[in-house]
Amino acid sequence: MATMIKKGAGIKLPDCPIVFYLPQPSLSLTDYAAQTGQTERAVRQQADNNQLVLMKEKAGRERRVNMVYLLLSAYEEAQEALSQKVK
Repeated sequence: MATMIKKGAGIKLPDCPIVFYLPQPSLSLTDYAAQTGQTERAVRQQADNNQLVLMKEKAGRERRVNMVYLLLSAYEEAQEALSQKVK
């Protein structure tokens, strides 16, 4: 039986001294639902309505949520909130 090794993603942003590490740069819709406490149906509907950013689809493969995009979006929102607070 072949073992599949999943690699994480290390992300270094130019204006930040911290290196972020995501153990799973993408999650299946089922795993994302479990991680976020939502039902699989709710997550599928979000994916169908383009409310979640998915990895590029390949024929015959399951849809996967792009966790790197979610991290970068959250980081950008945090930076904006901090700049608003400083003013």
